[in-house]
Parts: sequence; structure tokens; C-alpha cells
Amino acid sequence: MKDKNKGVLLMLIAAFFYALIAANVKWIEGIPVFEKLFFRTFFGLVICLVILCKNKTPIGGNNHLGLIGRGLTGLISTFLYYIALSHAPMAETVTLSNLYPFLLAVLCFLFLGEKLHWYHLAALCLSFAGAVFIVRPGFHQINFYYIVALLSALFMAITYTFLKKVRETDQSEVIVLWYSSICCLGCIPMMFFEQPVIPSLFQFFQLICLGVVATVFQLLMTAAYRYAPASELSIYSYSSIIFSAVLGFIIWGEVPVIFTVVGVVLILIGAYVIFRGENLTLRQHQHRQSK
Repeated sequence: MKDKNKGVLLMLIAAFFYALIAANVKWIEGIPVFEKLFFRTFFGLVICLVILCKNKTPIGGNNHLGLIGRGLTGLISTFLYYIALSHAPMAETVTLSNLYPFLLAVLCFLFLGEKLHWYHLAALCLSFAGAVFIVRPGFHQINFYYIVALLSALFMAITYTFLKKVRETDQSEVIVLWYSSICCLGCIPMMFFEQPVIPSLFQFFQLICLGVVATVFQLLMTAAYRYAPASELSIYSYSSIIFSAVLGFIIWGEVPVIFTVVGVVLILIGAYVIFRGENLTLRQHQHRQSK
């Protein structure tokens, strides 16, 4: 099997595990959101510590402001995502949260000076139209948790804006360690504010499943990008929307309405437009360099 095909296969499996994370969050009932988030990030913290200690890598980091910004905005984004998942259909929530790449293009243009190409603008228009079809303002009473999912996408875009900068100065394991540490530390006081629940044996098993699934997702994503660049794999990560819709139907009997289907299709087309545009830009750049 060619390296690119290996990367695509791993990305598709990772997308399925991303959908499983959403299903696990929705599956766990009776546990406050911050408690779920604590268990989800605690596994990442332990694994990163083991890897960094094994490699004898300093954990202090270099871009402290960027690492803290990435951690705090990531915490807010994940918290909002879990809130939305707990109260809204899974397919719609996952779809709306996947709008962050379109918002990221705008933020990188505004704050990092990156170019905003025609395909970014086209994808933004398509994704905005898709979000309108899903949220359906004016068609009926808006589901408040759809707005929460959109806010999650916004904070995720801010998180990736920070991430673009800290990747220039710090290793991936250090970045994940700081993110996991900030999430765990941030969750502890909020858990007491939410009145923490002592999990039953079954709930503890569910929380362990959440941590394991999230960790496997991270490992699969990391492995996928070893075989092919992000520009060739990013489109396949959107298959998590389809997996989420299937799981939501099988487990909870969630049937998307026609407006949601149209919205999902528009967002997927927007993702494809960016995928094709970035690959075209990359090939043009490589062609100019080869001259």
C-alpha cells in the first residue's frame, strides 16, 4: 500500500474515532461536563508525560503566552462542544463544530498576515449558507445549543491560530502536555462549582472509554500525518460528519431533517473547495520553485 493510501486509511479511521468521542460524550449521562472533560484530557496528560520523560525532553516550553492561549481557548472550545453534544443532535453538532477551518482562514489573514485566497472566500460563503440551513433562524425557535456549537467552532479556530505560532517554537508533545495540563487544572475548580458526581462503576467505565477513544484518535491522527501531508488528508477528516450521523441514527434514532442534510452538503462542498484550492496553490508553488 502506498504511503498516501495508508495516510487516507488512518485518517478515515481517526474520523470514525472522532465520531466515537462525540458518541461517548453523549452516552455518558449524569456526569457534569467539566468532569467528562477532566477524564478526557487526563489520559492525554499521562501519555505525554511518559513520552517526554522517555525522550528526556524539557517540558517547560518556549512560547509560554502562545501555549497558555492555546490551552485556554482549547478548554473553552471543548467545553462548549461537550455542552452542545449533551443537548443537541450529534450530526448537527459535529457538523457545526467542523466549521472551524473556514473561520481559521479568516483569523490567520487578520492576525498572522496569511493570504486569503478566492477559494477561502468561496468556502466561507458555502459554509455560512450550510450553517444557516442547519440552525434555520426564523424557520422556528432556534435551538440554543446550535449556537453553542458555532461558538465552539470559533474558539477552536482561535486555538488553531495559536497553534500555528507555537508549532514554530515547541514540539507537539510539549504543546499537548500544556493543553492537557491547563484543561485538567481548569476543570478541577469548575468540577466543584458544578457539584462533582462520584461515578458509579458503569459511569467510571464510560469515562475510561472516553479517555481511551480520545487517546486512540490522537494517535491515529499523528500516524496519518506521518504518511501524507495535511493538504492531502484534511478533506477525509470531514467523514466524521457522516460517521456521526450514522451513529446518531443507530444509537439514538436521530434522523436529520432535509434542511440539515442540505446544510451538511454545503459545508462538505466548502471543505472540498478549500482542499482543491490549497492543493492547486501548493502545486503552483512547487512548480515555481522547480524553475
